[in-house]
Amino acid sequence: MSPVADKDLFRKTWGCFPTGVTVVTFYEDDGIVHGLTANSVSSVSLDPLLVLVCVDHTARSFPIMSKRDRFVMSILARDQEAASSFFARSDTEGSPPFEFQDTGSGNPYLKGAVAYMDCQVYAKHVAGDHTIFIGKVDEIEIFGGEPLVFCQGKYTDIVPPGS
Repeated sequence: MSPVADKDLFRKTWGCFPTGVTVVTFYEDDGIVHGLTANSVSSVSLDPLLVLVCVDHTARSFPIMSKRDRFVMSILARDQEAASSFFARSDTEGSPPFEFQDTGSGNPYLKGAVAYMDCQVYAKHVAGDHTIFIGKVDEIEIFGGEPLVFCQGKYTDIVPPGS
């Protein structure tokens, strides 16, 4: 008999899939940077340039992000585990203890990231207990470096080709 699909098995299965780690940021009404850690992200389209991020409806960030028309996706560097862990928590308030810089259109990205994409919200789709935010990418900057990778419940290294 085959195993029955359930939440625990689903999470464990997806845990076998290595992902990069991003922090999605935007300004709150009071001008404080708000963010969330996301690895449920993907490129969607080249024409127009579209990306997606999935946000849990129970996340503290969900109602805040739902009111925004822009977000920035920072692709984290290997040494940014602390930022990933901080923004994954739901009990943070006030200004985050990290450095940010504004994109050309005035939106916050996490300094030290490998790259960022500044996005205008293009569409929102409810999918189960998450909303898929699709962003039209207006600005990209690549700084380089090794990305932060997450697999089987922990941060891990990748082996570059030819190593």
